[in-house]
Amino acid sequence: MFNELTLNIEAQLAKGSDFAIAQVVDRIAPSSGKVGDKALILESGEMIGWVGGGCVRGIVIKEALDVIRSKRYKRVRISPEGGTRETATYKEYVMSCQSKGTVEILIEPMMSQPEIIIAGKSNIARKLAALAVAADFRVSVLAMDADAQMFPGVHRVYDKVDFSPFKNHSNTYIIVTTRGENDDISVRKALETGAGYVGFVASAKKAADIRTHLAKEGLSENDISRLKSPVGLDINAKLASEVAISILAEIIDDFRNGRASANKQRQKDTSEAAISAEQPAGDTFAEEYYINPVCQVPVSRKNPKHIIEYKGELVYFCCDGCKVSFEKNPAQYIK
Repeated sequence: MFNELTLNIEAQLAKGSDFAIAQVVDRIAPSSGKVGDKALILESGEMIGWVGGGCVRGIVIKEALDVIRSKRYKRVRISPEGGTRETATYKEYVMSCQSKGTVEILIEPMMSQPEIIIAGKSNIARKLAALAVAADFRVSVLAMDADAQMFPGVHRVYDKVDFSPFKNHSNTYIIVTTRGENDDISVRKALETGAGYVGFVASAKKAADIRTHLAKEGLSENDISRLKSPVGLDINAKLASEVAISILAEIIDDFRNGRASANKQRQKDTSEAAISAEQPAGDTFAEEYYINPVCQVPVSRKNPKHIIEYKGELVYFCCDGCKVSFEKNPAQYIK
């Protein structure tokens, strides 16, 4: 199992996917999850590995998806007595499974390092590539007549500005620093990828001219509005190396402070069919689980304790108490 998880972790990181790792860190028997048991939870809701079955599985998937979105770890305790304690990093649930054991599970986010695509071979491009490589980013360069000697250590170098070799831009930052070599074409191609972050290294006047030109060429206002230019944090940079530092700092700030998740969502919205094709068929959280409207615990649609119909909708419950509470006042739980 450990080898399988390791291979899956490597595969997800190679694809640039975000996911979560859940591990049982405490247990009071009886429970099927043992201390040390681990599982991966993907953005689709698929679980690979084992931390427990029944209600434990559903709760962990639900909380793991929140951990992936928030990029913040969470500790979850599931016990017969339950509890109401909840913070940003801790939550208690009632153990509705028949085992009536207790498990405590730590869920941690795993964020793949973004890829930085640099269009151009200017001095700033070279400095930025070197800094990004040193910061452990995956770096690719697109520029006419560029080669690996110009950009030592980068992942890939292409001798023309063509984004077609990159199939998924959900975790990508594009920086155009062509410095007068077909700027408008390169910027347009970058924006057409749907990447959430496209920066153009230029003066304010040059950037305004490019935006006007792209509008005349028929590029949508929504796409043009995504262009970041001038690009980089304002640190009063003068030298090429200083400009590169400001750009990389802005990328790190955007990624680490959660704005990258919004960029990723936009990319998913614009390429939904492609993303769906990559997801495991049929094993998504929404398909497998129903959120109990009373206690908010995910309930397996295949093995609920109770099912009742309310206003044409099937409602699933994890225990007798939730069913009784719902039947007393259904409108309180389903509007």
